Parts: sequence; structure tokens; C-alpha cells
Amino acid sequence: MIKSNKIKKNDDIIKRRKRKIIRRKIWDFLKLMLIAGFFAMAVWGLNFFYNSEYFKIKNIDIQNNTHYRDEEIMEMVKEIMGANIFEVNKKEIEDSVSDELNWVKDAELNKVFPDKVIIKLIERKPYLKIVYKNEYFLIDNEGVVLERIKKEDLSEYENLILVSNAVDYSIEIGEKIAKRNVLSCAEIYKVFDIELKSIIKEASIENNISGDIVFITIDGKKIIFGDSNFLIEKVEVLKQLLKEGTNCNIIEIKSPESPVLK
Repeated sequence: MIKSNKIKKNDDIIKRRKRKIIRRKIWDFLKLMLIAGFFAMAVWGLNFFYNSEYFKIKNIDIQNNTHYRDEEIMEMVKEIMGANIFEVNKKEIEDSVSDELNWVKDAELNKVFPDKVIIKLIERKPYLKIVYKNEYFLIDNEGVVLERIKKEDLSEYENLILVSNAVDYSIEIGEKIAKRNVLSCAEIYKVFDIELKSIIKEASIENNISGDIVFITIDGKKIIFGDSNFLIEKVEVLKQLLKEGTNCNIIEIKSPESPVLK
């Protein structure tokens, strides 16, 4: 009888353990289903939110553009209006704007969540003028040809030096002028004071090995400057020679220590 009770008691213990194991498995399964359901809902919710109107671009702000109208820039990037802000290719838009607009040196696109982008332009600035035959062009400080200008409009850029003999071929808008010393003409001219600038008519590049820079005065004198080396010293020597009223047609200051007068 005692043995029968022990067996019964052991059976009860085993049954209780089995029930606990079954309840634990059921609970673990329910927890797993709850977690899976939570993540499924989260993914669905994020996907719905991601593709909702909330993240569709509704406003494009163009900044720092002085040469182009907002409408011109907007026309170039019109495909991003209404697009998902996450899917806008930042670099692609920046490269497209800077490559297609000659006056734009660089473009920067910033995303302002949830539905706005800002496109900031860095525009090229006229640095000097060059002439080829009877055509005049604006050049920036990297040598990029910005645009063709009419002779009657040259006065609008009177603060920029005009350089002749900069090229010996027909110029294309957007190309880069690589001839030696062309940009140095503007670098030197910027160092001239107002009085010195007032007597300079234009600059020219000599057809010699060194491509010497020559400034032509209003009264026809030639100032053979050479290059932009020893710039300050050369300018001071030139100002002194002009102040002394030297009676000559050519002033050569390629070497500031030993200027040559002809």
C-alpha cells in the first residue's frame, strides 16, 4: 500500500512537471509570436511612414545664385519635387547643376527633413577679360571662360584687366585657358594702386619662350613685367620710374634690381 502511494505520488510529480513544461512552451511560443507581431507591425509602420506624403519633397530653396534665376535652377532639378527625400541622390544633383551651368563652380544640396531641400551655389567670379580677334570674353580665376561680352559692354567690367594675345584660336564658352602667365596678369594688376591702374590700357602675353607679361599704357608705353615673381619689388620699381618721369617707350623690369629703359 505504501509502495502504491509512492508510485502515485511520483506520477503526480511527473504530470505536474509535464504541465509546467507545456505551459512554459506555450508561453514561450506566445512571447515569440508577440515579438514577431511587434516587429512586423513596426516594419509595416516604418514602410508606410517612409512612403507617405510626409517625406515627399514639397519645397526647394535655391541660395547664393546671382547669375541665374531661381526658375532656371528649378527646371534642372524638377524631378526631385515630390520625390522621397531619402531617395534623392545628393551627389548626382550637385554634379548635374555644377556641370551644366557654366557660372557655377560648385553646388551643395542639403536635406532638411521631412520635406525640403536647399541647393547652395558657389558661383564663379569674373577675374579678367581676354580678346581674340574682335571677340571679348570673361575669364574666372581658374581660367574658365565664362561668357562672351560685347565691346560696348566692356565698361561694365572696367575694373578687370584686358589681356590680348592670351590665345591664338577660337574660344569656346566653358573651356579652360591654360596659357602661361594669363592669370598672372590679373594677379599683378590687383596689386597696382589706383594711380598706376589709371594709366594702364591693357596687358598682353609676348610670343617668346617665357611668355612675358607686358602692360601697355594709355600713351603707348610698354612695361615688360616678365612674370609674377618678385611682384611687390617690381611694382615699387615701376612706380619709382614713372614718378621720375623717365622719357622712354619701353620699361623692362623682369629683374627689379636692374631695370632696362629703352
